Amino acid sequence: MLAVVACGLSASACGADPRPAEEPTPVLGWVVGDGCATPPDRVRADGDGIVARGLADAGYRSLYVVCDAAQAPAALDDSALHARLDEQGLRLSVIPSNDADVSAAMRADIPLPALRTAITRHVMAAQPLVFSGEAALLDDAHIATVANRDVLAIGRDSRRTAGAPINGDDERFSRAIGSQGLIVSLTNGESAARDMSFDLDEVNLAGDVVAATDVWTGRRVHASGGTITVPVASTDSALLRIG
Repeated sequence: MLAVVACGLSASACGADPRPAEEPTPVLGWVVGDGCATPPDRVRADGDGIVARGLADAGYRSLYVVCDAAQAPAALDDSALHARLDEQGLRLSVIPSNDADVSAAMRADIPLPALRTAITRHVMAAQPLVFSGEAALLDDAHIATVANRDVLAIGRDSRRTAGAPINGDDERFSRAIGSQGLIVSLTNGESAARDMSFDLDEVNLAGDVVAATDVWTGRRVHASGGTITVPVASTDSALLRIG
């Protein structure tokens, strides 16, 4: 759980959970600024970038400043800043650097294959999707990746059970979602593209008329001989929704 360490920096009341009860879990968040010394103008600019690039509409409305100071940075206790964030539907909180969600935050500006893999791993582990980096500087392909609505829908699934390796293989995971849904991830950690596969009986599926959709590419694939196979680029991942 992301902890608020300074009530003055959040629109929420002191002692209240900074995440509204109706917000799906895991939280979608964005680390902004440069730590305790972050000035209001920097937070305002980062918030403007998140709104302008469509990330707020995608669900990234929680902004986090990382600071380990005992007291909130005075420069951030700015009523005009919070008024603007309120108008934009954004929330600002201060969290310590050792918070589990922040320590696992993903850089949004890393190469696209690595970014898809990082998000895929968080989704399969049922972890919050928290990013860092200046949203205003991201290109359209990176924005589309972090705002992929099909991926975010899986990430926000109410069934909060993490997936597990398929037969102990850390490059292949399966995870149950919803009441009867199933997703499978295939991650290529090698230096060259290759075909990756799983057998239906490895994930407790029967029959040969089984299809899956890679939610990253939209590609539809079908089982052949009881096996689903997809090509995966180096350092990239396929995220397959079965059915």
